[in-house]
Amino acid sequence: MDTQFSTSVDGTRIAYDVTGSGPALMLLHGAGKTRKDWYELGYVERLKDDYTVITVDIRGTGESDQPLDASDYAIEKICEDLYAVADACNGKEFAVWGFSLGGNIARYLGACSDRVTAIAMIGIPFGPAVHADFDQIIDRHVKRWDAKVQAYKRGELEKPSKAFVWWACFQAMRGWPDVAPGDVNCPTMLLVGTKNQSVMDWVQAKR
Repeated sequence: MDTQFSTSVDGTRIAYDVTGSGPALMLLHGAGKTRKDWYELGYVERLKDDYTVITVDIRGTGESDQPLDASDYAIEKICEDLYAVADACNGKEFAVWGFSLGGNIARYLGACSDRVTAIAMIGIPFGPAVHADFDQIIDRHVKRWDAKVQAYKRGELEKPSKAFVWWACFQAMRGWPDVAPGDVNCPTMLLVGTKNQSVMDWVQAKR
């Protein structure tokens, strides 16, 4: 299948695929993954007879553009990316299935637009985009890669590392606003495994 591209409002190119027929369903992968994972794990094959399945490389991943400034990963820009993909697929309305990072983003799509008909969030709670345990991971990653990112921006390194994208994205996520269940404009299902302690803690607290 040939990769298709949509251009977002800020000029970022976003890679996506479209398979099947029926109501539009956008699949958003987790951090460190790409849209191809949905194919490799069999999700697209199982869904394509009932849905127009849109798989997307979230900006910074896969074949999408990979900017390296934290401002490039503002949640508003990421949502604009996905609206642009939906427009390119003639998807005036669409459902979203997001895993991990993709689930985090899905919350904002549902809160910021009436175009989203339903959401399935996998492994992500409501509330802030960055919880305490994740914030510690971000601290370690930023400290590890900051000097190399700055060297690359000064032209002292020839090629960027994939870690540079997460250096930018993770910092931006600290500025993403909280999302409560009542903020979302469509039916939403939260899926979480019992061993995902941070999300289970939220579920128990809000039961």
